[in-house]
Amino acid sequence: MKGPWVWIGASALVAVLAVSLGFVLMAAGRSEPLQGMQVDDLPMLGRGDAPHEIVLVTDYGCPACKRFHAEMLPRLMARFVDNGGAKIRVLAFPIREGSTELAHAVTCLQQRPGSDVQALYDRVYGQDLAGIVGMELAQRLAPAAGFEAAELNACMQRPDIARRVEQQRYRAIVHGISSVPTVVIDRVALSEPWTFAHYEAAMNAAATEAR
Repeated sequence: MKGPWVWIGASALVAVLAVSLGFVLMAAGRSEPLQGMQVDDLPMLGRGDAPHEIVLVTDYGCPACKRFHAEMLPRLMARFVDNGGAKIRVLAFPIREGSTELAHAVTCLQQRPGSDVQALYDRVYGQDLAGIVGMELAQRLAPAAGFEAAELNACMQRPDIARRVEQQRYRAIVHGISSVPTVVIDRVALSEPWTFAHYEAAMNAAATEAR
């Protein structure tokens, strides 16, 4: 029987190949248009029938993403999501060293029936998890999510979880995304994610174009 280290090694190899191929495509000017990005399988905040869609591309171990969660996400939720005007999809793009296993853990927790996605992100970004892996990471995240630490740690090593994370990473790269946090509104990337007025302007532009 293969040990967990075999799956970790395979995951690392897949990550290297995916990132390498993605950047080769970007360098050749062959990034795929954002209009074709698959997002329906991503975790969602808000109502599925909301007229606008915000895709947040994030790295759970990224300090700037942690700042975005603290400063921008509450404003987006209050202004656009809670009133049904928009939904937020979250695409995992672990590009910092040590972030991949954290993305595995979050993916395991997201797929648990009845998972509260927003509460999960609050837990993840509310802790300093940089460099923490394996059972210690599972012990930090599992109790509040109704997992046993050993159960979460085992889930983090599963090849299907690794594939899911690598598919998201590859998806970001082939669509020309190279940094986090990146925000895409109605399939158009914002030039930067920190100016709140840009969000409403982007949604107004999309609504005008759709008429």
